[in-house]
Amino acid sequence: MSNQHCPGFESNKTLQEIKVKCPKCGQEKELFSDELNKQVTCSGCGATYDPAANKVA
Repeated sequence: MSNQHCPGFESNKTLQEIKVKCPKCGQEKELFSDELNKQVTCSGCGATYDPAANKVA
């Protein structure tokens, strides 16, 4: 049996899970590290925010 991975495995194995918090309502959301440069819409209040500036420590 060979050690095969799904396509894209190599480019995704370094991703980290990041928690961010909505600055308006405080709801937390989990993202992957490659999504930090994209705007996030809060599923709680609908606010759009910058996840890189709102990471949970």
